[in-house]
Amino acid sequence: MAMVYCRGCARQLHETAPTCPQCGAPQHATSSTKPAGGESPWMGIVSLMLGILCFMTLFDDSAWEDETLLGLGLFASTSLILGVISINQNKPGNGLAIAGVVMAGISLLCLVGLISAS
Repeated sequence: MAMVYCRGCARQLHETAPTCPQCGAPQHATSSTKPAGGESPWMGIVSLMLGILCFMTLFDDSAWEDETLLGLGLFASTSLILGVISINQNKPGNGLAIAGVVMAGISLLCLVGLISAS
């Protein structure tokens, strides 16, 4: 086995040592990224896509039927629920989930306004 130099004090130590026996400095760089086989960010992606879809429907100025309002409400609620679950469980794609939650929240608030105005 080979000897290496300490990252903290530059003394020689065994290459398999996790910390330096003299100064206690960690020797192996820890990776903050998850392995490639980790979890998929599907919840964040679905939340974002549904949020975008709901948000874009707000720009439609034609008259909406009850089925359209129900569909918008279901899509926005699903986006909101998936986004909140993804954020709370700290799953990959948190940024996507946050954007989906914001768009779904805006859509739900506008939907409530449209229903109350009718």
